[in-house]
Order: sequence, then C-alpha cells, then structure tokens
Amino acid sequence: MVSQYVGMLDTIEEALNYVEASFTDLRKTEGDQVLSDVFMAIGQISESNPLLKEMFGEEDIRKALTGFDTVTDQAWKLDGRLDNNTFKQSIVQEDLSPAFSTWKAAIETELNPYLTH
Repeated sequence: MVSQYVGMLDTIEEALNYVEASFTDLRKTEGDQVLSDVFMAIGQISESNPLLKEMFGEEDIRKALTGFDTVTDQAWKLDGRLDNNTFKQSIVQEDLSPAFSTWKAAIETELNPYLTH
C-alpha cells in the first residue's frame, strides 16, 4: 500500500507540472481535465491518510500525514473558481503546486524507509 501511495504522489506531481505548463503551452490542451484528475487524487489521499495513520504509530509519520491539510486548503481555494483562468493559474502555480511539493518531500522522507526496493 505504501508503494502505491508514494507512486500516486509522483503521478500527482507530474500532473501538476502538466497543468502549470498548460497555462503557457497551448499544445497542452488537457490542463482542465488533468486538474480535475488531481482533485480526485487529492480526495483519494485524504481518504487514505487516516488508514496510514492507523498503520504507523510513529509521531513523525502521523504529523507528516496531517500536513496534507495544507494541500487540501490550497485546492479548496479553487472551488467554484475554475472558470477564472488567471485566478486558477495563480493558485496552482503559487499555492497548490508548492504546497504539494513541500508536503510530498516531507511524507517521502518518512515513508521511504518502509519501501522495498
């Protein structure tokens, strides 16, 4: 489960990179669909985090999982505002993507020791 979880984080990061690029690269026409997929994945992570908290008793892991709230807080800024491209670009590039990257690094630091390579 942990390897799938961490793998999903890489996929979300790639998706956010695509969405960011789609604001300036007009050939990347699927930005809105990919952003929708990111929101679905954020929901899946939110559902998985309580299970991971139960699996791991270590305080550092639990704290890192709780840190995902900052990502969901940034995603909620877009609720009902997806039709405003300037606002959407600003939130994705300045808030959501950096918050996700920061959280991803923290959670990977905690979970990577549990991955079998």
